[in-house]
Amino acid sequence: MIHESEIVMLLLCIGIFIFIINKYREYRRIPCWRFLLGAFGLFFFAAAMTVAESFIWPDSLNLLEHLFYMLSSLSMLIWCWRVFRRDEEGE
Repeated sequence: MIHESEIVMLLLCIGIFIFIINKYREYRRIPCWRFLLGAFGLFFFAAAMTVAESFIWPDSLNLLEHLFYMLSSLSMLIWCWRVFRRDEEGE
């Protein structure tokens, strides 16, 4: 069963993804940008898995959804650590 909030989350992610594609060169100026954009990409895949699990392979896609959420959080943690570590070192 699909919940409205899952559809809204996926639509927001698609909109943000389009925005990121249009501003890709500007995002490359952010320190350690690969971790930041990777975190969003993994979050986007998790949102897609949330909707897809309503149609096919609910158990497998639920596992993938939570795995992508975990990896997204880990990527964001690494990005924050690397960016704020730079500030402390004076770079």
